[in-house]
Amino acid sequence: MMRGIAALAAAVLCGPLPAQAQTLDFGEGQPVQAAPNSVLVVDLDRAFRESLFGQRALAEIESTRKEIAKENDRLTAELDAEEEELTVLRDTLPLDQFRTRAEAFNQKVQSIRREQDTKARNFARLTEAENARFLELARPILTEILVRHDATLLDDRRGYFIVLDQADVTDEAIAEINARIGAGETAESGQSE
Repeated sequence: MMRGIAALAAAVLCGPLPAQAQTLDFGEGQPVQAAPNSVLVVDLDRAFRESLFGQRALAEIESTRKEIAKENDRLTAELDAEEEELTVLRDTLPLDQFRTRAEAFNQKVQSIRREQDTKARNFARLTEAENARFLELARPILTEILVRHDATLLDDRRGYFIVLDQADVTDEAIAEINARIGAGETAESGQSE
């Protein structure tokens, strides 16, 4: 552990590696050959948000969210009015009739709550599904970028504290994703629409 920390500290203090391949020796046997740009990073959140696919998906998600909120507001207003009416009727209806209406109202409220909870869960799944679809379509494109740069690893930039700009291929990924899958409505795994 201490050796790894020392190697990281040395790398930070010594600055970036020169453009040619470097031989790294961590004192554990054979030296390891490291190619320039052997690790690339991409900001997947930014790639999603700024791509045509992500912008379409986020617009659809926002539209769905607004529809659900509007329906919730309408249902709340209807239930509030019905509850108010029941409150007024409590003093004028015979007790058994009031209880019957109150029970029916409670059942209606529970039913609406279950339906709206189901819609909320489906809404959360929509966001997850769009992210998963984006990654499915982007994976072959990101793999090609990795190969093009003769790199061995492409990782999410958010997992790193320090990243040199030349290792970040987010802009390149967004441009290629836009060119090949566009908004992604009819795309097949990295193919053009």
